[in-house]
Amino acid sequence: MTDHLLMVLEDERAHAAQSPAEIAAQVRAQARFAAELRDAGTLRDGCRLRPSVEAKRVARVAGELRVTDGPFVDDGLALAACYLVDADLDAAARLAAGYPALAGDVVDVRPVMKGVGSPDKEAKPGKIVACAVLGNAATEAAWVDVMDRIDAATRAELPPGARLGGVRLMPPTTGKRVATRGDRRAILDGPFLEAREVIGGVTYLRVMALDEAIAWAAASRFLDHGALEVRELWRS
Repeated sequence: MTDHLLMVLEDERAHAAQSPAEIAAQVRAQARFAAELRDAGTLRDGCRLRPSVEAKRVARVAGELRVTDGPFVDDGLALAACYLVDADLDAAARLAAGYPALAGDVVDVRPVMKGVGSPDKEAKPGKIVACAVLGNAATEAAWVDVMDRIDAATRAELPPGARLGGVRLMPPTTGKRVATRGDRRAILDGPFLEAREVIGGVTYLRVMALDEAIAWAAASRFLDHGALEVRELWRS
């Protein structure tokens, strides 16, 4: 499989400081980026996420359920968009380098272990949310073990008819990161597992209300192994 997930991590403060005209120009540039991928036959799926201040993070801490309100800004960055592309790692990184990012934004490029896209998900009724699986492990073997256990424990737990696709990702050390260095976009190896909580996969759900996704997340066995961040998608 040559699929890779481009995960855009935005400096939300810098984006919030833009003028209305700058925001409009940024949105148009993002739309052109997605359209160019689609026209080239490379884009398998994609979405923009609403600001992290509207998100929820669900976890168990010392055996107790904890639902935390956003914003969630790790290392000054928040997940803002995902693009599933049919390209090998080097080609996917070059595509990521063409994303219309601000200087503080980065794009993580991660190989997909398994999963399917749902390019028409935004046409579905109800709310469409992305549930990002967050985890941490010291080694690639430990990462794969944790993701295997999550996969096995939750395979049958998704609400009937609610799942609209999703992907499980290879360990972060197998990917690349695109970031601004000086006046250019640089392609870097990594990131490293021990640095921070990282995304192990993304599942898209159709729900009637965000609380429905929170209730599902709270009852799922995802929380035996990590946390879930629940984010609503922007409608295009």
